Amino acid sequence: MKIRDLGEFGLIDLLSRRIPAPSARVLKGIGDDTAVLKPDQGKLILMTTDMLVEDIHFSLLYTPFRSVGWKALAVNVSDIAAMGGLPTAATVSIGIPPRLAAGDAEEIYLGLGECAEEYGVDIVGGDTVKSPDRLVINITLLGEADPDRVVYRSGARPGDLIMVTGPLGASAAGLYALNNKIAAGEGLVRDPIQAHLFPRARIREGRALAQSGYVTSINDISDGLASEILEICRASGAGCKLDAEAVPYTVGIANMSRRAGVTPLRWALYGGEDFELVFTVKPGGADAVRAVLKEIGCAPVTVGMIVNSDQGCVLIENGRKTELVAGGYDHFRE
Repeated sequence: MKIRDLGEFGLIDLLSRRIPAPSARVLKGIGDDTAVLKPDQGKLILMTTDMLVEDIHFSLLYTPFRSVGWKALAVNVSDIAAMGGLPTAATVSIGIPPRLAAGDAEEIYLGLGECAEEYGVDIVGGDTVKSPDRLVINITLLGEADPDRVVYRSGARPGDLIMVTGPLGASAAGLYALNNKIAAGEGLVRDPIQAHLFPRARIREGRALAQSGYVTSINDISDGLASEILEICRASGAGCKLDAEAVPYTVGIANMSRRAGVTPLRWALYGGEDFELVFTVKPGGADAVRAVLKEIGCAPVTVGMIVNSDQGCVLIENGRKTELVAGGYDHFRE
């Protein structure tokens, strides 16, 4: 069935059926001029937004519509994780090109609903419009956090350890496999492809880090490890030493990088969209943080140290120091 056969309100009705039932915090959700929410007493409200644009953030040549919906929400949930918060409610605005069938749009909302259910998010409204040539989806997500447990980028201090929650470069490896039509069943390809199409936000890890009392800053790795740790350093007025040999990646990522003719380190530093967390830990707090994360099945890796700002931000590889520079995708740079 074509979307034009349904009309705007018929489409909204169809898509709304793919949204999980609201929780008790929603007094009024979809169906009125605005949503009405009841925040938990004593909590701070977090808010973030991200937009995905066809042929910029994803290609429909290899991205299932269900993945578009899942990913659109998951990237926002990851931002909440980086603050040590819990996601609560979201609005979804989507621009749909005429070429899409009603079933395609329904698949987007199926993925969106699955992600919402996974992370306990209420979808409480949004907007649905016609887009002239490409698919666009924008989500605004609310979250909540304890006032004394919000973690910012700006808290890192010299002597803090730099740690990450897991292996890096998987999304870049998956993107390479998809672009080069490498079958998911071939070798160790399936996991990187899944990591790119259906990223996981580290909500449990972010909450545990914030509650530990030892973590001084957190950032989610959406643009690659290099860019994220540099953001922490800029916000904190500090420098860093990053140990190239310590940066974690899997055998599958290493195999794929050799096939692509790049190093796994490059994908870890600049590939982006891993959505692991990079965080800094007070001196002497690393063992306590490892113990807290072990309880939820996470084995963090130490990859460097925060230093004084006059020492700059450096990458140490094979005993050589080079300036750590930002990379990844820049929307407005050729």
